[in-house]
Amino acid sequence: MKRGAHMPAASRSAPESPPQTDLPESAAAAELEDLRTRVENLSRLIDVTVLVSSSLNLQEVMNRVMQMAKEMMDAEAASIMLWNDELECLEFELTVGEVGVDTLKTIRIEKGQGIAGTVAETGEPMLVADVSKDDRFYGKADEATGFETKSILAAPLIVHDGIVGVSEVLNHKEGRPFTNHDLELFATFCRQVAVAVENARLHENEMKQSLLDQQMKMAAEIQRSFLPAALPEDEGKRFEVDAFTRSAQEVGGDLYACEVLPDGRVGLALGDVSGKGVPAALYMARVVSEFRMMCSKGGPPSEVLTALNAALARGKMRGMFVTFVYCILDPATGELELGNAGQLPPLLAGASGGARWMGSASGPPLGMIPTTVYQPDKISLEPSDTLLFYSDGIAEAQDTSGEQYDPHLLVDVSEAGTGARRVLSHVLESVEAFSRGASQADDMTLVSISWEGGR
Repeated sequence: MKRGAHMPAASRSAPESPPQTDLPESAAAAELEDLRTRVENLSRLIDVTVLVSSSLNLQEVMNRVMQMAKEMMDAEAASIMLWNDELECLEFELTVGEVGVDTLKTIRIEKGQGIAGTVAETGEPMLVADVSKDDRFYGKADEATGFETKSILAAPLIVHDGIVGVSEVLNHKEGRPFTNHDLELFATFCRQVAVAVENARLHENEMKQSLLDQQMKMAAEIQRSFLPAALPEDEGKRFEVDAFTRSAQEVGGDLYACEVLPDGRVGLALGDVSGKGVPAALYMARVVSEFRMMCSKGGPPSEVLTALNAALARGKMRGMFVTFVYCILDPATGELELGNAGQLPPLLAGASGGARWMGSASGPPLGMIPTTVYQPDKISLEPSDTLLFYSDGIAEAQDTSGEQYDPHLLVDVSEAGTGARRVLSHVLESVEAFSRGASQADDMTLVSISWEGGR
């Protein structure tokens, strides 16, 4: 054909007719209803996303998202099981439907056990269209509640690649089995649920920790109130008293007391309660209260310890005891009476520069054997003699490599000065220089008393 010639009309292609898209009215209505359902489900997924950031109350979050799950999946019941790290099992935390969660609280599901346990083990969502045909179905929950499970959707709650729980919806209300489309939607929903639950759990833990911190601070303040607000000073400068204490935790079990007795003598005590933390602090408060009442009568230290031991042994704080040393100094004569209940021997630093451990009579800690009778010990102090008491946190202080302080250094350091304040200061500086930069496992307490002679 020549350039520019026209193709005969008969040989030209006729334009294609558009494809027929008309659907029967019933099919169009069904498609529209399906589309409407998908939009509603998407809206619920958005609601969960909003909920993730709108509420941090764990129970409220779980209740609301499970109500959403039950409505979205058109299910008869829904539940959340959370993973218990300590017991290594799933536990029912919340249910929505006819059965309350209290009925299911005793049921624990291990990994690989039942549908939920299998999901927890594999980390994959599961659809069981008919539980009667699946051997993995664990019917204990049905037995406990009387509920009849027919079909299950189960999905893991995963946060940071770790499973924190499993969520399930049971029995479609229309009586039909759940579908793969239902499973896909529920699994997507549960990814958001996991974030909401984890955020709420983290917030709850932070609140609990904050409350615990506040309670510990209050306990520490209460504990400090049981220690002397000020140490006695003698107008005649016949004696000097000093003390130092530091707890390894917010509250501790070390204690000290200093009392001027009605006859003018001075009582000084140091104790170290077994254990740490709040139980030790509570026991410490009881020990101080009982001791103050008993020592106010001015009896010899051995008799005070015997009575205090009997009182503590009658108490109900099983397993608790306290090592305790108590002395009474007569400022007029320098005579010192001593009673020791399992406490480390005190150090006597003399004016001549020598230092040595003192005290030969020591009984068991207070609160262990109710019939114990403690023996007295007496020391005649020379002018400028200083007696130093210390808890085992001093003798067992550790450096950054884990090595313990050599208790014999206490003797050497105590020789460096005279007077209660100077001796205590030298010992404390030595221990702190040794342990600097290392966290300590035990409380540290020092108390000292020196006699400058009767004047």
